[in-house]
Amino acid sequence: MTDLLTPHLPAGITLPEPLERAWAWMEAQGFGFTNEHGYFLTPYPGDRQLGVVFSPGESLTGWFEPGKPGHGDLVPLGEISGDGGMCLLWNDSGTTRFVALSSDGEAFLLADSAVDFLRLIAIGYDDLPFSELLTGPPEEDEAVEALAPFRAWVEAEFGTEVPAHWHTADPDPFNTWVSALKGW
Repeated sequence: MTDLLTPHLPAGITLPEPLERAWAWMEAQGFGFTNEHGYFLTPYPGDRQLGVVFSPGESLTGWFEPGKPGHGDLVPLGEISGDGGMCLLWNDSGTTRFVALSSDGEAFLLADSAVDFLRLIAIGYDDLPFSELLTGPPEEDEAVEALAPFRAWVEAEFGTEVPAHWHTADPDPFNTWVSALKGW
């Protein structure tokens, strides 16, 4: 995944090392696959979408077009919901954060660091829309169970604890940034 995404990174954005380590772990588990649509990597086994699906082929089309303000500050990483919502790296004035753009037009901060992003993924949400992150713990036991090995790896690898549910930022700096660029 790292080798496929790195050549397309905008100036000033690098992949956080914890994310690269996580991708290497996923690939070592055999969780990556290629089909007619490209390369995909998940933190869980199987071919059902039970959480994030990383892909170097995601696009900002419809949100931020090449050459327009904001485009060079974002790197799509993959889908976070079955309806096409995606997670991205955001270059927030030199600080790399993890954010989301939903298919419903929501823009929100997921995590301030790579380790926190991995902790969020490891919880076991099958989708990461803003509304679900506000309601508490994951609703799908199958996703929670499928992510158990990844959750254990995150906790051991980074000496951290994966919480039972996630809290979103309020006020949300990414939503503010997108709203200013889009004139909302």
